[in-house]
Amino acid sequence: MKKLVALAVVALSFLTYSSAAEDLTALARPTIRGGAADSQIYFVMTDRFANGDVSNDEAGLTGFPAVTGYDPSDIGYFHGGDFKGLTSKLDYIQGLGFNSIWITPPVKQRYVQGDSAAYHGYWGLDFTTIDPHLGTEEDFKNFVSEAHKRDMKVIVDIVINHTGDVIKYKGDVYSYSEISEYPYKDCSGKKFDLNKFIGKANFPKLCAAKSFPVPPVVSDKNKNIKAPAFLNDITNYHNRGDSTFSGESSTFGDFFGLDDVFTEKPVVIAGWTKVWQDWITKFDIDGYRIDTAKHVNSEFWKVFLPAVLKTAAAAGKTSFPIYGEVWDTDPNYLAKYVTDYKFPGVLDFAFQAAASKYATYGNGERDLLEIFNQDDLYTTATTSAYGLTTFLDNHDMGRIGMFLQGNTDATASQLVERANFANALLFLLRGGPTVYYGDEKGMTGFGGDKSARQDMFPTQVLDWQKEVRIGGEPIGTKSAFDVTNPIEKVMSELQALTKKYKALRSGTQQLRYANDGSFAVSRYADKQEFLVAFNGRDADAKLNLNVSTDNSKWAIISGKANDVSITGKNVTLTLPARSWVVLKADSEFAPTSKLSITLNKPIVDIRTYEQYVALTAAVPGNDFNEVTFAVRQKGKPWSIVGTSDRRILGVTGFKDGLYRVYLHQDKYKKGTQLEIVAIAVNANGEKIASGLQSYLIK
Repeated sequence: MKKLVALAVVALSFLTYSSAAEDLTALARPTIRGGAADSQIYFVMTDRFANGDVSNDEAGLTGFPAVTGYDPSDIGYFHGGDFKGLTSKLDYIQGLGFNSIWITPPVKQRYVQGDSAAYHGYWGLDFTTIDPHLGTEEDFKNFVSEAHKRDMKVIVDIVINHTGDVIKYKGDVYSYSEISEYPYKDCSGKKFDLNKFIGKANFPKLCAAKSFPVPPVVSDKNKNIKAPAFLNDITNYHNRGDSTFSGESSTFGDFFGLDDVFTEKPVVIAGWTKVWQDWITKFDIDGYRIDTAKHVNSEFWKVFLPAVLKTAAAAGKTSFPIYGEVWDTDPNYLAKYVTDYKFPGVLDFAFQAAASKYATYGNGERDLLEIFNQDDLYTTATTSAYGLTTFLDNHDMGRIGMFLQGNTDATASQLVERANFANALLFLLRGGPTVYYGDEKGMTGFGGDKSARQDMFPTQVLDWQKEVRIGGEPIGTKSAFDVTNPIEKVMSELQALTKKYKALRSGTQQLRYANDGSFAVSRYADKQEFLVAFNGRDADAKLNLNVSTDNSKWAIISGKANDVSITGKNVTLTLPARSWVVLKADSEFAPTSKLSITLNKPIVDIRTYEQYVALTAAVPGNDFNEVTFAVRQKGKPWSIVGTSDRRILGVTGFKDGLYRVYLHQDKYKKGTQLEIVAIAVNANGEKIASGLQSYLIK
């Protein structure tokens, strides 16, 4: 036995065992892809897309916009888009190449709050039905049915964190109250530790007058305004004042004054679970995007998400994408929602930040490299980074067109090239790409939030009529559907390419190159390799890199490149400014190295938040392989940690070419003895297991 080595909180001892008595290669598992990996999503704000029925514009009400919520000349009010209109444009969306539609929350809203209306869908009151501004339940069911006829999924945006603002505080005291200073109390006025009761049946009974820092109140008119009924119980809300978006208030505070739901209470957990299970069985929808997911306690998700996925599976939906909005650009933080909180995937804000910067200014390729190397953080036995939902912009932060205009040195034609370059990054790199409606028309906007939610139909907003569009003239009073834009043509071509070749949508992504404004990867599936390379700079770039397919000819199938030369596995090429290229190997990939594997000494990766143990394995050569890592406590069955299908590149503290996953040592008690093994599988299906090693967690 080797000498014990202490690494942070983990001490590891190494002992190699003979594996002759058992076939450890049977532990090999394929890399997990996830529902989003095959998704190409078009994100629609229903109210701003197409108006198919003007009779519902005011939701059956009469009066001023403050009553009806409708004012098509004001960017903060309903404009008339509905499900009949969206249904009429399904062929348009499918024609762009999308197979999924993500819609803003369709539930009945609190129509007007302050100086704005709930056209966006995030101020829900009745979570059991459709907002009348958008049509009827039958209109929605018909929309879903028509989408399904086209083999398109409908992904519904849902809100768990809050409802529309109905609750007020006695004395108009809205500043946040810390739990340490004002703990929760039961109806007798006795303080209790909330952490001891989260999700438990013996959760203390709360009373509005005694349980909260400041008594919450609701007007008689609004006492029963919400549905289902559990949402009308004022004690089913945190009632601690407005969030400061820091510390505990991020979870317990009211999100810009919206009523923050008490998701630690078992009645709330059960109520929300039933609501969103019922939408699957009632409306036949196909997935969820979950708004403000980071503002809900993690214990809620661990119960809610498995229950919803179980209902989806029972309804025959074997692939039911769910991705949370966790607005953070650090993969360390994002990954916890996947590995620990049961999310199948999240919106990849890390990719968005790096890709939008790279597309706009032509630098930041090293940021992309770092983000993709950190994909290992998402790897578990049931998840991987391939299940992340990637995007360039959204309805909150603003449009990619607006970001691109930040490059004031770019000419009009160069902005079109950069917009196409951005879409090439989105569609040709790993993850499920999502496009915000109108980007294909070159919409730019003049900010985030309200300023980025333009009408596709003829707009009455004067600023939007005059707005500069990339690749086109200001829209004036025309419909966006009646004009064409060079961006949508390239977008459609990229979508068709990824639909034709599986590797370009959900295949392995192997990092190849990141330097001087250029970035390259291989995409691989079914013995077919593609080289995808980008040059974001305003000058030509010469690349020299390696691929895995030996002695093949390569054909350009998208983009452009000059001076392409291939010798064995070495590729040199010149990329024009602001361009990309996709090269397809004419020959099938075949392994060129004898399969063997070495399980390396685990190390605590100090760059991970939780001090995870990096499990790495070396497989000789540059072939495409999958490496499964498994652990067991002595005398117990093996447990799969995860499977890696790509080698790391340019990571500080690690050698290039290693396969890596992370062991979460916090899942084990101190003193636990673990055995670890790694199994490699090559493209011919050959398998080999490493020797066993024994590890002691302290």
